Amino acid sequence: MGVNASLCGPLSLAEQRGEHFYDNLTDVIKSPLPLLLLVALSAGAVGAQVAPGQGTESTVAPGSVTVSGAIVAEGTGHPIAFSTVRINPLGRERFTDRRGAFVYYSIAPGRYNVVVRMLGYMPIDTAIVIQPGVPVNLTITMARIPTSLEEVQVKAPPRLCIFPDEMGYVSDVELGTVLNEARKNAQREQLLRRTYPFEYRLAQSHDTHDMVDSTASMQYDTVTFRSDDNWRYRKGKVVSDDRNRIFGEVRLMRLPTLADLADRQFLTAHCFKYSGVVALNGKPAHRIDFSPDSALRAPDVEGSIYIDSATYIIRRAQFRLTRGGSVNPPILGLEVTTTYREILPNVALFDEIRSVQPLKEPNARGHRVEFRETQRLLTYRFIITSPPGIVARKWIPANGDAADLASQNGNEARPTGPQPRGPKPDGPPPF
Repeated sequence: MGVNASLCGPLSLAEQRGEHFYDNLTDVIKSPLPLLLLVALSAGAVGAQVAPGQGTESTVAPGSVTVSGAIVAEGTGHPIAFSTVRINPLGRERFTDRRGAFVYYSIAPGRYNVVVRMLGYMPIDTAIVIQPGVPVNLTITMARIPTSLEEVQVKAPPRLCIFPDEMGYVSDVELGTVLNEARKNAQREQLLRRTYPFEYRLAQSHDTHDMVDSTASMQYDTVTFRSDDNWRYRKGKVVSDDRNRIFGEVRLMRLPTLADLADRQFLTAHCFKYSGVVALNGKPAHRIDFSPDSALRAPDVEGSIYIDSATYIIRRAQFRLTRGGSVNPPILGLEVTTTYREILPNVALFDEIRSVQPLKEPNARGHRVEFRETQRLLTYRFIITSPPGIVARKWIPANGDAADLASQNGNEARPTGPQPRGPKPDGPPPF
């Protein structure tokens, strides 16, 4: 999945209309402009789509049973909503529902591992043995991460920026804890996009801003994209040449973001440093800074990640292009900031993406100019299968609760509260 932020102006109308948004995203949003910024919010192609209660086998093995259960918190017994469950070697990963419940149908007899993950909790990996014809019902208890990170003093001596190994391990205990939670956020976003693919509408504003007198030339549009792009980070390849089927040779820039924190190539190509607890919109958040390998001479990214200190949910990510002067023409000062909101309990999705780039050439009055772009999520809908309790193919307002659209007694409840600007949630795509 990608979110387009063109650096010099809006996309061609020819690329916003018609049936193109159902095509491969990289064919949809390439621009005739000299440079296009594609903020890639997902890594990996769409995986097998398996709805809860729907097996992938063409035949049911003799003695197959239902495996169900609930995920609860240690000490309180409260359900842990939208934790992730996977049964190996089947590999059918999914979210639990709001009650922490899950169910798998038609599981053949044998030995399996149930893997459970949740932000802020210790991981669970437990073995079960399924007997022929004997259904299994589990209650799995998760313990909070035992840490006192809020009390950690980030002072002299300065912390080192550490390169994780291929498994994501670092020797700094506090960094290891928060980095692992950042990876969980990335894995949850990948699960959301692969197992429950969706399309989403963005309101975009493009601002050519005069840095001397603060005047601006504004343009607005609304576009629709899908979540299942297959681009993955490659070291030193964030800027590349490409070919567009309409406009021919073009130049693309793709900045890795949250989902790449679950990618080994990205982790091993960057060092990470825990920078302690900082105030973010009046609330405490853990900050991690990262930088690319200093030996890398090609453009890459550096930046910071902010994670809620209580819930470990991602709140903000900042990415800055490095070594942009090594390409011709140079790309200098580009920075992208993404903020996140919970669209479901403990499930975050980007809310707003802001990019800023100083332009090399002054305007007609000789003033310095910045190109600014803001992309805000308006609505989204799950197009194949949806997370538990959410109706598929219904447009959901970004500032609403997806559960408001869940089917109740056969009737679909309408969202309440103020509606976002832009297209109506139940209206047609904005072609």
